[in-house]
This record gives sequence, C-alpha cells and structure tokens, in this order.
Amino acid sequence: MCGIAGIISPAAPEQLRPPLEAMLEAQAHRGPDDCGLEVVITQRGAVALGNRRLAILDLSPLGRQPMTNPDTGDVLVHNGEIYNFHEIRDSLIQLGHRFRGGSDTEVLLRAWQQWGKECLHRLRGMFAFALWDARQQRLVLVRDPLGIKPLYYCQLPQGGLAFASEVKALLAGGVASPDVDRQALAGYLAYGSVQEPLTILRGVSALPAGTWLEADAAGQVMAQGRHWEMPQPDPASKNTSAQELAAQGRELLRASVARHLISDVPVGTLFSSGLDSTAVTALARQASPDIHAFSVSFPDAPELDEAPIARAAAQRLDVQYHECPVDSATALRWATDGLQAMDQPGMDGLNTYIVSRAIRDQGMAVALSGQGGDEVFGGYRSFRQVPRWRRQMAWLGHLPGGVRKGAAAAAAWRMNTVARGKALDLAATGRNLAGLYFQYRRLLSDHDLASLGITARELGVPASFQPPGTDSSGMIAGCDPTASVGRLETSFYLRNTLLRDGDVFGMANSLELRVPFLDLDLVEWAMRLPGTALLPPGAPSKFLLRQMCAQFYSPEQTTQAKRGFTLPLADWLQGPLAETRQVSLDALKESGLLAPQGIERVEQNFLREPRSAAWSRVWALVALGHWLKKTRSAASAAAAP
Repeated sequence: MCGIAGIISPAAPEQLRPPLEAMLEAQAHRGPDDCGLEVVITQRGAVALGNRRLAILDLSPLGRQPMTNPDTGDVLVHNGEIYNFHEIRDSLIQLGHRFRGGSDTEVLLRAWQQWGKECLHRLRGMFAFALWDARQQRLVLVRDPLGIKPLYYCQLPQGGLAFASEVKALLAGGVASPDVDRQALAGYLAYGSVQEPLTILRGVSALPAGTWLEADAAGQVMAQGRHWEMPQPDPASKNTSAQELAAQGRELLRASVARHLISDVPVGTLFSSGLDSTAVTALARQASPDIHAFSVSFPDAPELDEAPIARAAAQRLDVQYHECPVDSATALRWATDGLQAMDQPGMDGLNTYIVSRAIRDQGMAVALSGQGGDEVFGGYRSFRQVPRWRRQMAWLGHLPGGVRKGAAAAAAWRMNTVARGKALDLAATGRNLAGLYFQYRRLLSDHDLASLGITARELGVPASFQPPGTDSSGMIAGCDPTASVGRLETSFYLRNTLLRDGDVFGMANSLELRVPFLDLDLVEWAMRLPGTALLPPGAPSKFLLRQMCAQFYSPEQTTQAKRGFTLPLADWLQGPLAETRQVSLDALKESGLLAPQGIERVEQNFLREPRSAAWSRVWALVALGHWLKKTRSAASAAAAP
C-alpha cells in the first residue's frame, strides 16, 4: 500500500523531478516507510515515477518502488495489494521467470512482461498502478475492477500527463489548477460526494474503475479500455436451493478473507456488533488463530457505543480483542483533523477517520473491514424502498408530471423541509428505476440546488446531476429491481463515497483498509444471483449472508436494528463547530461559486429543524467551504515569491 505519482512529458528530465518530489511529499501520510523516485529518458522526453511506501509485503529493499524489470526496462509504481500473487508467481516460475524478492509488485512486473494487458484478468485484489512499458514506449495507467484504490490524472498545458493517488498531490506539484469544475460541484451538492470520473478540480479526472489508459512517450492519451464488466444475472441460479447458495457463498467469503490476510506485518480486523465485521472476524480467526480484533468504544456516548455487543461476540468467537476508547472531546478533535485531511470535499467519512486513527494508534498498519457487505448482500433500505417506489409510480405514471407533483405536495405538507423536497423530486422522476435510485441517494433537492444557482440544463448535465455520458443501463438487471439496486449501489454510492472515504481517511492515518466483501470472485458470484435469492420478499436485510454465516451470530446480533457509527454533527454544528460552520459558509459565499442567498437558505432550514436531515445539507456546504478555503490558501502560499 502506498501513494504513487508520476509525470510523462516532452520536457527535459531535470524539469520533472521538483514537481514530482512535491507530489510525493503531499502524499507522505500514505507511505511513511520509504520514498522512491526514478526518471527515465524516453524517445520523446522523459517519464518520472515516484512512490511513497507503506511496507506491507517484502519489507526488505527488494520491495522498494519504483521497481524495474531488468529484462525489459519496464518500470512500475503500484498502490494496493494483489492477494493472489503467490499463485501468479508460481505460474510465472513454471514459464521460466525468476524472482529476486517476495513482493506482489515484482510479480505484477513479470506478469505484464509475460501477458501484457491480459494479465489484468488474473489479478485478485485492490490496485492502481502506472507502468512504463519500455518496449512499446507507452505509459499505462490501470485501476482495479471495483475502484477500491484511486488514481487521478490530468493533461499538462505544455504537453504531457501527470497522475497521483490523491487530487491534492496534483495541486501540490503545480500540475493542476485549483479551479473548481462546476459539473463536479453540482454532483457533489446533489449527492454529498463528487461523482466519478469528475473530480472537484477542472481538468483532473479519476481513472474509471476497471479501466486502463495508455499514453505515448510525449504524454498524449492514445487509447483507453475496460478490463472488467459487471456480469449479468444467471437464470440457472434460480434452480439452486438456498442451502446450496449459502454453502457456495460461505466458501467464497472464507477464501476471500484468507487471501486478504496475506501480509508480512500483523493484520487486524475492524470489529463492531454488525453482521459484516463479525463474519469477517470469525473467518479470519479460523484462518489465523492469532488475529486481533479492534473495536472503538465511546464511553461517554452510550448511544453510539457498539462495544458491549462486540465484546461479547469477540469472547464467543475466541478472538484476541482490543477495545479503543475514544471520548467525546477526542472524537471532536479528530473529526476536525479529518476535515483538514479531506482530499476532495465530502459530507461523509469522518467516522472512518476516527476509527482508523484509533486502530493506527494501537500500532496496526493493516485492518480488514466489513465494507461492501451492504452493497453485495442487500443491507440498505434502498433494496426495499426503491422497488417499492417503482411499484407506486407504476400506478401514478399515467398522470401528468404537474399532477403528480401536486399530489406529492399535498401528501407531504406535514413533513419537514427536506422530506417535502424529496417527495416533490420523486414525483417528477416517474418509474425509471435508475432515476428513482438516484433520488433515493440525493442530498440537496432540485429546488435547493436552484436556489444555489445550480441547474442541470445550465450545466449540461443529466437531470440526475451525474456526469455527462453516465450510462446506468448496464447496471439494470432485466426485470429484477432488487439485483439492479445492488449494482447501482456498488457503482455509485460505494465507489464515489464509501471507498473514497475509506482510502483517504485510512491512508491519512497510514492504515491500509482491506475489504474482503469486495473480492472479485465473491462479487461476481453475487451479481449473477437473482434478487429473490439475495433478499426474498419479507426476509430481513442481508438474508443470504445471515444464512452463510449463521454460526457466527448471536440472537442479539441478528435481531438488533441496523446501526452505524455516526457522529453527533448536528449538535456539533450548533455548539463546538459553530465557528467552523460560520467561517466555512462565509468562505463559500465569498467564492462566487454559489448564490449566497441559497447558502443562507440551507443554513436557516437547519437552524429551524436541527433534528431533521437538514443538518447533513448544511454540513455538505461546510465541508465544501472548508476545503475551498484550505485549497485556495495553499495555492496562494505556493504562488507567493
């Protein structure tokens, strides 16, 4: 695990080193153990590749990056882990390849030599890498199928291309402008996170998940393509019994967890009272008796504290258990630090920062997380709610849009401001499943956005406020709304919010978070199942996972309501973060990006209804204003003589 960065350009080699060094320094938190940089002369200029290393596999100097293949001259920088690298290594040895060290990076280098892009289909893991192919004189950027690891790039005005693991690294290197992309801004306000492939910065793009990009020796993009597509549901799976499916899923999850334990440093698990983390911890305990489980407790906030149930579960599973107490004052201080650590603005993720910091303070560098279980096995209300909305819209769909909105307004007149706005937008959507899903995940309503000066037509984006060209049709699984919602959750909410937060806030604390539920074999298997197998009508959430891992759950765990670690941000915004709220919103008003009266309107809605979801809307503006103020201050400092 690490942070990577690079520049390919027709410029002189000595001109590439200073900006690359600045990009690596901006990502020092991603790799505190080592730093490497290499400049290679090309036929049309130079390519400079760099790495900040968090040493997990092969801690010796033989695991350092950038890594060069002595037989081909190929140079690689790699962020992430290839969990099946031992199997690939064995295959390569049989084909005559020889290895000096024991890292997955060296295996990836040799796999590219042997199979080229075809090697990507063999990889199981989370990865983003850049490889200088010396024979083809091409730079290749690659991102894993589900987008677990990030990779951002931009074209340079003077010719060339730069890339990094974080957007702010491109800013620090002076290769990207701090100008805000208004289409990305609209997506952020609509959903609380920037929607890929856009980033908050104009001209900077996220490499889409499951794709590769190829640039020539001058840094001009020559080709792009996909190396993974979502599988379609398999009708034959309808004939498989629930018991057989549970057995298949259990073995796939067991194999995934075992693979995710590969490490040359100790590995722990993030352990709560939930079904996902319990399944991961129990299977990790079976594969590795000395596994350590870590739970964060909140002794002075019992309403947030899952530790008592986690403690009992750990005793039942016979796992080495560590409780990390975090009092309210510490949580507030760390949340403020997390706000400062944001790469792009986001309304979520500070809870991930706090948990990651607590675990890292225990000396851990790797932890397994239950992230992805909700998307793969139907853990969200959206799996029930969106299909229900679709059925309701089927009855109302014949009515004109204005009539539907009028009926919605009448039905919602007693609701709070946020709920009324969502009801009106929902009525205007119709029965399109993807459109209803996007409404489910919406943060600010169309009316709120318009008050901020944001309209889809003006910006040239779809009514969903997704980036232009977004195609959700491949995520619709025929006439199966439940399976379709899982695909949409995986492609949008998981990738744009949860995975990005997990990477940014885990790595802000030099902690590698691994996600066994997003093992490609397990995900593809689940995506081939009909929705009725994952979540039969009337069954509890995560029905299939409950069957797979029933032996690990106590009655208390299976009957408790779904919980998540949430921070008391509504209270903080009126108390200890009130000044931060005001300063951030003032910065946003002065930026010229949004209409000040719209910002004031969102804030006043929160002050009138602080116990409603209005807090999340004002928090999104606070996070944006804070990010903007921080970014522009850094840009001004860098420009100063």
